[in-house]
Amino acid sequence: MALSFSLGMKQFWNGLAQMQAQGLYWVNTDSQEAAYRLSGQVLEAQRGEVPVSLFFPQHNLICAEDENRLPDDNILLTHLQNHPKQTFYYQFSEGKSAFLGLPADINLLPNYVTSLMILLLPANRCQEVNEKQFSRWLSKIRSGANNKGATLLIICYGTGINAVKSRLHLYHRNIYGLADLKTDVEPNQWGISWWHDNLGVEANTLYPITPRENGWEIQKNAPSPVSAQTGDDQWMLLAERSVLEGAPALSERWFLFDSNEALTERATHARSATVIFALAGNDEVEVLARQIHLLRIQRGNALKIVVREMNSSLRYVDQRLLQACGANLVVPHAARLSNFLTLLDDLQNLTFTRHVPQDIDVLLDSRLPTHHKGYLPLPVFCEVMRDIWDHAALATESRGILISLRPAAGISPQQAMSLCSLRRDGDILTITERHLYLFLSNCQVSDVENVLAFLFNLPVKEVFTSQTFWSHELDIQTEIRRLAAKPPVAKPVSEAQPFVAHKPEPIKRAQVHQPVPVTLALSDTPVIQTPE
Repeated sequence: MALSFSLGMKQFWNGLAQMQAQGLYWVNTDSQEAAYRLSGQVLEAQRGEVPVSLFFPQHNLICAEDENRLPDDNILLTHLQNHPKQTFYYQFSEGKSAFLGLPADINLLPNYVTSLMILLLPANRCQEVNEKQFSRWLSKIRSGANNKGATLLIICYGTGINAVKSRLHLYHRNIYGLADLKTDVEPNQWGISWWHDNLGVEANTLYPITPRENGWEIQKNAPSPVSAQTGDDQWMLLAERSVLEGAPALSERWFLFDSNEALTERATHARSATVIFALAGNDEVEVLARQIHLLRIQRGNALKIVVREMNSSLRYVDQRLLQACGANLVVPHAARLSNFLTLLDDLQNLTFTRHVPQDIDVLLDSRLPTHHKGYLPLPVFCEVMRDIWDHAALATESRGILISLRPAAGISPQQAMSLCSLRRDGDILTITERHLYLFLSNCQVSDVENVLAFLFNLPVKEVFTSQTFWSHELDIQTEIRRLAAKPPVAKPVSEAQPFVAHKPEPIKRAQVHQPVPVTLALSDTPVIQTPE
């Protein structure tokens, strides 16, 4: 019975080259080619000694057309030919239902004493489901693999991979190992977010790797990552008071401050303490980013910087900005206090390893695809959309979603637009004769329904009869070219009338009448007494 499975990384000197039996491991790759190459490397490392099941999507390089298909000498195909009784290939269908049904499909597979499962997963499959569905899916597929006595390796690739990575940090208790394979840098890099082995766990480390015929190997003579020397304050926790949700300092190691400004001032004298900021709203991101950048540049990589989101307002692009400025960890609003404290414990003894530019303005300029907000006339809207795709800093990122809404009968696009309140820079809208068009920057497909409900004062399904959205780059560009050919709507928005101050008129008092006494008689006719 196999107790572990090799990743096939040559010259790896510790447990990071192994996957433990009945564990869930996740590796993010920056390209489809790297994902297939890594799966071939892992398959080759098993040498046909254990059963291996490979799951791949409907659109793949194994069953594709001849010009897009893997060559016949690729390890994925030759391994099947050399070990047909130990290698099994499965293809799953496109769509959200097929993705959610994967755990049930795994339960139908034959039982083995021990085996390895490799799932090639496009990143957009994860973006089609909300957080609750994804959490349930991850728990079910892990349990299904364990019930089969299998170790499951998920290799994720494609557009949106960064959003998937940020999502996975909530599941560090369920995933035995999380890593990134970067092939767009020289040398290639194998980054460890965390990885469990028999002796413990290693986290937040980076290894240079070199491509070989089938996969990668650790660079020869590459030094082992060494944690920076820590000071005597490494167990100290400096926190903004609200992050504990009203609780007092949990121990003598905790020091609470009334604001992020006071916390920053104290943290400028720390060496390796944990500094915990509170983020109350989206409008505080830039200020907080500058505070984090200042600490990271001045105090070095031993300082552990954490941001806790106190309200559900943080966008993915904002989280990336905070991490690029030097934050070790951004804890989402959905995480409970107990989970938050667990994450802090896991952060100890770690060192920040990412590069932080000296000029923070470079990071701030790439935060949004555009700084426009609100209504734009149709020609200006199309011009801004074209500029967004010329934004060099966003060449590999998902810029946002374009949404078309058709108002119900009796409601004009101008009236529907008055119901929409755009609060974020980068969110713009325009109208045509029959439709309202919205561009939501850095919005994910799974969040569209919730975002629309937040933006409109009335229920969206009552105001609009239909809605269409485009999330892929080519689809958005095609629709913008079609809109650019339309004539602009004549006077779509009434101009604001200038305010004219009027001289207040004096208050006129109403005429006062004297009361007249009335005496009621036995008859129906009242008797009025008149003064003599």
